[in-house]
Amino acid sequence: MLAALLLAACSEKMRSTFFDGVEKGPPPPTHKVHRDLLREIGDLERELEKTQQALENARKARGTGEEKAAVPAEQVKTWAEVVELLPKDYAGQVDWVQALAAGSIAPRPGIDANTPVQAVFDFDVKFADSSSEMFHVAYSHAAHTAVLSCATCHPAIFPLKRGAKPPVVTMAKLKAGKYCGVCHGKVAFGVDQACARCHQGSPNQGDWRPSEAPRTPIERARSWKEAERLLPATPVGPDWAKALVDGVIAPRAGIDPKAPDQAVFPVDVELVPAANPAFKVVYPHAAHTAVLSCATCHPAIFQMKKGANPIDMAKIMAGEYCGRCHGKVAFAVPTGCGRCHPVLAGQ
Repeated sequence: MLAALLLAACSEKMRSTFFDGVEKGPPPPTHKVHRDLLREIGDLERELEKTQQALENARKARGTGEEKAAVPAEQVKTWAEVVELLPKDYAGQVDWVQALAAGSIAPRPGIDANTPVQAVFDFDVKFADSSSEMFHVAYSHAAHTAVLSCATCHPAIFPLKRGAKPPVVTMAKLKAGKYCGVCHGKVAFGVDQACARCHQGSPNQGDWRPSEAPRTPIERARSWKEAERLLPATPVGPDWAKALVDGVIAPRAGIDPKAPDQAVFPVDVELVPAANPAFKVVYPHAAHTAVLSCATCHPAIFQMKKGANPIDMAKIMAGEYCGRCHGKVAFAVPTGCGRCHPVLAGQ
């Protein structure tokens, strides 16, 4: 008993010596306090679960509301029905930009409802591979990124690499389904129509009217079939050279009636194949410059440097070089052989 009293006295003395002035903390929690804390935590977890469920129900309700209020184009079953509902441009093609502005379509950022919306990239790119402003192309990133993600085109269709030489985009490649041709001609307007949508220097066929009265009957034609009936014909298509001599056509110097006319360039160019000199080609500048400007072909189609144009029949038939026009508005290359190869004339 005495030992216990001494130990208690020493313990009190040690506490006053070493811990004097230290504030005493609260007593340790009892079992009841512990149970109360666990109950409060459980209540908070249940409240959080209810809140999350309410948010999920609201999101689903909004989704249901969007489906009920979906634009008419989303309710049809076939592409033909969609086309009927969408606005058209002057060429009769679907105008997606106008459809977006009018609310005819409401693109979603992705299949997943939680996919973040991509910002529109308001940046235009100018492609100028011709000396003629008419053929320059203005590419609008804003019009495309309003409905497509950047990954739609980059880098699979158009590579992005610092310092890399830009791809050479031609109409022949577009028609073959490359570059812009991946979409245009399939779901967007075709490359053979609505030229002014890309080549902003060319006239819009919907609002353009000639400033002069028709000079020849052919200028009154409303379609290619009407014009073709008025042109002198050959077994391989219209004879433009004869049409010019006979006065059936009267080419203007440009869209602007005040544009200065270009002098005819009376120089023939001979191209002699090394493998078969007999099949040389004679290119008459006079016949072409009587209806076309120099900028139509130079330098975009034909580089003005000796040996810079490796022309062959395969490339022409693929729409390159002379194939830009021949086979489309001029005689086709497989049928009018004698028109270019003198050795085959009359055959």
